[in-house]
Amino acid sequence: LKLLCFAVPFHQGLDFSTRNKKLASKKEVMEAPAAVPPAPQLTKEQAKEALSEAIKIFEEPSNMEKLKEKVTEINEKFEDPMARQMNMMMQLLPMVQEMVKEPMSKFGFDQSNFMMGLAQVQMHAMTDEEMKPQVEKLQKALKGEF
Repeated sequence: LKLLCFAVPFHQGLDFSTRNKKLASKKEVMEAPAAVPPAPQLTKEQAKEALSEAIKIFEEPSNMEKLKEKVTEINEKFEDPMARQMNMMMQLLPMVQEMVKEPMSKFGFDQSNFMMGLAQVQMHAMTDEEMKPQVEKLQKALKGEF
């Protein structure tokens, strides 16, 4: 420890006030990260409309077939239930997002805030008996249950 203290002569010592000024100027130069805009807020009517359109898209035979094929593929590939469930979410969610991109984009949602939009639809469904079974159907589809 004593060797380290005397290894740098005092006249060559660090000037911390200058060093801190240099660091501060670097901070000023760095750009602040772009703020993520808040997710749009859905009214109950908008949530109902988005959900209804999403269900219609899911029920199209070609879309349902794509999802079922992916589920079958995942079930065959993974024996472990946890790995299977994780892969269902990782692989089905992007497929579902792509399928319902259009109705969700009408309300200002995209891939970056899709889950917030889905959460809002689910919250509105809690107080609407017509929406509850549709949301359950959507949730089951995301788990690979048809």
